[in-house]
Amino acid sequence: MKMRFFRRISISAVLLLLCAASYGKSGGHPGFFRVFTFGIEGNYIGTAASYRHFNFVSSYGYRVDQRFWRTGYHSNGEFLIHAGFNVSRRVNMSFYTGYSGISRMEHTYPLTLRVTYYFSGEEMERKWFAFADAGPGFYKSSDRMVMSGIFKLGGGYRIPLSLCSSLDFMVSVRNVMTNTSVPDFNTGTQFFISGDNLRRNNAVYLSFVFGIGLTF
Repeated sequence: MKMRFFRRISISAVLLLLCAASYGKSGGHPGFFRVFTFGIEGNYIGTAASYRHFNFVSSYGYRVDQRFWRTGYHSNGEFLIHAGFNVSRRVNMSFYTGYSGISRMEHTYPLTLRVTYYFSGEEMERKWFAFADAGPGFYKSSDRMVMSGIFKLGGGYRIPLSLCSSLDFMVSVRNVMTNTSVPDFNTGTQFFISGDNLRRNNAVYLSFVFGIGLTF
């Protein structure tokens, strides 16, 4: 399933970029790439801390309520494609989607809106930038749809490759709020509490993100 999703995302990204490039070169819209932006982004995600709060009725009939912080480093990856437009010479708004790892055995398919501010308005000048990114993530787990809240805050450095393409290096902090599966420790960790017995199930993951992107 994951490989099919990656193939679809990759093919869609390539077709989108090729169509946009041919449209711009044909003169169908003067300054097309100065208004609309497209690109791909790959990130390394290092999760350093997480918070869990769950409340459920166990298989023996008693209520369990636990809250705890957990520290421990875990690595994940993220692959995104994006499309948007330049609001001004210094501000860009884009929608991002793709595949994003959250923690061990947990991932999501995000759909976020990113606002980027560039500290220089010159197109062919190397520049620093800052961005804020927020939106939902979706993932189907067994018989239910899991929705996450994703927030990023970070910055980076842009290197122009041509008038219509650039290479971005980014670093950010990410906060993901979701409701991952809760193991039933009475029956073994391979079994999970059913949704009917869950009263509360909150999970928060705090991560550092290092990425590289290609924007057209």
